[in-house]
Amino acid sequence: MKWGLRKKILLSMIALLMLLGLAIALITHTILLKVLKTEFQHKGISLSRSIAANSLVDVLTQNTLRLKKLVENEKSLDSSIAYVFIIDSSGQTLAHTFNQGFPVGLVKANNLEAAREFNIETLDTQLGFIYDIAAPIFLERSLVGQARIGILQNRIQRTINAINLVFMGITLLIMVIGILLAYKVSSLITRPISKLVKATQSIQKGDFSTRIDVQTKDEIGLLATAFNEMASHLSLMVEQAKQLTMLGERNRIALDLHDGDAQDLANIIKRLELCEKLFKIDPLKACAELSTLKQNTKDVLDRTRQVIYDLKSPEDNDFDLLHRLTAYIKDYEKKNNIKVKSDIPEATNHIPPVKAKAIFYIIREAFNNIRKHAQADNIELRLECNHNNELTVHIKDDGQGFDINEAELSASGFEKLGLVSMRQRATSLGGVLAINSVSKQGTEVSVNIPFKKKES
Repeated sequence: MKWGLRKKILLSMIALLMLLGLAIALITHTILLKVLKTEFQHKGISLSRSIAANSLVDVLTQNTLRLKKLVENEKSLDSSIAYVFIIDSSGQTLAHTFNQGFPVGLVKANNLEAAREFNIETLDTQLGFIYDIAAPIFLERSLVGQARIGILQNRIQRTINAINLVFMGITLLIMVIGILLAYKVSSLITRPISKLVKATQSIQKGDFSTRIDVQTKDEIGLLATAFNEMASHLSLMVEQAKQLTMLGERNRIALDLHDGDAQDLANIIKRLELCEKLFKIDPLKACAELSTLKQNTKDVLDRTRQVIYDLKSPEDNDFDLLHRLTAYIKDYEKKNNIKVKSDIPEATNHIPPVKAKAIFYIIREAFNNIRKHAQADNIELRLECNHNNELTVHIKDDGQGFDINEAELSASGFEKLGLVSMRQRATSLGGVLAINSVSKQGTEVSVNIPFKKKES
């Protein structure tokens, strides 16, 4: 599952706001709980001291009716008060607010030391947690009793829950606003990026006229401007590349015609001149020469047709070097009575089509040279692909061989053997062509060409 940039921004914003809301709620809950506990404790201390001060005389006189009225009045003033009771110095209960009897053990649940002004204990009861606050009743410095008050904690929790609900509502509101803002911001960011993606896809398909209309002056606008400039430069470079390709193709055709047809036609003209002279001296020999010229002229016609075919055939994106070489070798053996032993690995299918076609032309030119000049009976063709993405072409014949230096000089003077076109094609592919030949021992041509495999 692929998430778009807009969805990522929205989800990130929602997660951030949720974490922020939870953090605020947790911090608020902790602070409020501490503040409210302190407030309620102070409130209980104040109430218990007030009851202690107001009950001194009645405790001394054991006036339980007045004490009963006092504790009930205090309890009725605040719903958070769970109970109020007063005990004397011996621990006897003088008055309390329990309707169903005073709980056994409550007196001892909070032990107030004589030297302290108050004491607080937290009790776990059926009503929930209660702060039990004890305040001493003094006569001068003598302890005559205690005033005890119980404050319910659930009141504190209800207050905290109410405040938490308010904060949750505020957090939800902030989240909604944040999501809307995030959606707006993500739209502002992703809309021009989507335009960039579509424009990139158009350029990938070959439409270099694509431009992006982004009016903003921010980084996205600068990126769009840079993209438009890049597209313009790409369009110019493509046009220049087309011109260079056309020029290179023209040069290739010129080499094909010059090294092949032009040389053969020049040779035919010279031999026709020879025939013209032979007819005056030796007609039979002139007829034999004409028969040879007929075959040579047929070869020139075949060569011309091959050039025309190459011009008409497109730069195939699926040029199959193995298939083309196999078909060419079969036709070559049939026409020239020369046996060809070939070793062409299937790895050659990974060579880019443009390079594969140029490699085919190099091999064909070498075979044509063997046919014309080597007088060979056998040819060995071997293609090797190594792990360094390099192709090595080996072409070896058992012909008469030749002097390499003389052949190079002849080629540079635009004579025969087609070495110029072979070297230029190898160089254009970033490769190197090497020739090794010994008179009467045949010739070996090797070409080393780098290439890259197609991505899988």
